[in-house]
Amino acid sequence: MKKSLLVLIALMLLGTTGFSFAQDANGKNPKMSPKARLARQHKRIKNGVKSGKISKAQHKQLAQEGKDINQERKADLAKDGGKLTKSDRKNLESQENLRSEQIHQDKTGN
Repeated sequence: MKKSLLVLIALMLLGTTGFSFAQDANGKNPKMSPKARLARQHKRIKNGVKSGKISKAQHKQLAQEGKDINQERKADLAKDGGKLTKSDRKNLESQENLRSEQIHQDKTGN
């Protein structure tokens, strides 16, 4: 009985540690920031071009989308005194989600 309880408690603690690595509403985790996400997407695109799965035209379009998102991020930061509002963060995340899906589609040919 005690072993079962200890195992259950251990599993619960392990399950909740992932939440500590996620970004909070204020964007305190730099690895989850919009800027870091754009960098990860750029790396995915670069790898896709290198492997031949993303064409130069697709690369050009994805790069422009990344620049546009980054410009919007910078404008939002300037507008709001160096911090992103929840609304701005949600909008950027939505755009990054669309771009991520486009990268995936371009790499798989779907």
